[in-house]
Amino acid sequence: MDPHEYRDARWYALLRAAADLGVPDEDAPALVAQVLAANRRSIKRAEDPDPLVHDALRDAVLGPPPQAPSRRWVGVVALAAALVGIGVVVAVTRPDPPPPDRLRGDQVPSLFGYDGSDARALLEDRGLRVTVQPFRACEVYGRAVGSDPPAGTPYDAGDPITLYTSLPADVACLTDYQDRAASWQLLDFANHRGPAPTFADRVFVYPGDGPPLILDHAHAEDPDGWATTGVLDALRAASGRVSLVSEHPLSYAIPAVHVVPVGQGAGGCGVPTPAVAGTADVFALTIQPPERTGCPLRVEVYREDGAIVAIAYDPGSG
Repeated sequence: MDPHEYRDARWYALLRAAADLGVPDEDAPALVAQVLAANRRSIKRAEDPDPLVHDALRDAVLGPPPQAPSRRWVGVVALAAALVGIGVVVAVTRPDPPPPDRLRGDQVPSLFGYDGSDARALLEDRGLRVTVQPFRACEVYGRAVGSDPPAGTPYDAGDPITLYTSLPADVACLTDYQDRAASWQLLDFANHRGPAPTFADRVFVYPGDGPPLILDHAHAEDPDGWATTGVLDALRAASGRVSLVSEHPLSYAIPAVHVVPVGQGAGGCGVPTPAVAGTADVFALTIQPPERTGCPLRVEVYREDGAIVAIAYDPGSG
């Protein structure tokens, strides 16, 4: 049997088998990977590699019988020595603690703010084998809404991953569909993953703690033209945040978007009141931080005839 296909098909079952043998969850992936590497030729020759791999895994953990009381760790050390002899390094020590506020290159990335095509490209660029599956959700069509395994999960190149993209559940759950689509367009623009939204000839920008700024149409359509406002930089930074929730099992939280009428959702948090007259076409976009504490980043978007005429922004305190 092809060793790579066997690994893909049986990886999680082998992790469970290692756990049943007493291997700590955080050590199981390294041990299973090394057992598979050490038995690659036998797996390739076998029609059903399961028995030999389970025996090798048991021997790696418990040692071949009979064995002294300390045989569990003697077996692991023996496996390490054997693998070093064939040029494979075995990690029998506990890996470094996962970072609490970012993801390493060997962890599944956060897909917050991505549409399906960009998320797929990101995952494939990381060497993952991607399957896209629609998922019924109250979200704009085609946005990335999650993955299996989720963000933060360690992976190896060639591992499979399922990317879930939104399929709006029904009309009733997305009465704010157009506002939500406009919010994602603004976020895509901030993250350099999409064109500029439709801006008016002049755009008034009300930063959280400074005087209003005015951008002409050309500057508004250029991400660099927003540098003095801090708005796009803040949206980009908020989009990329993650927060470690649990090490066992390894779990991360990512931001969340809420789109509400401008008079709702501020609570004790707020933004400047723009001097925008003659328009009732306004909504508020908030990005809740992963920790869900403090005031979220909040952007109020004012439009006339479909074009953005003003933005009021507060960086929040999350």
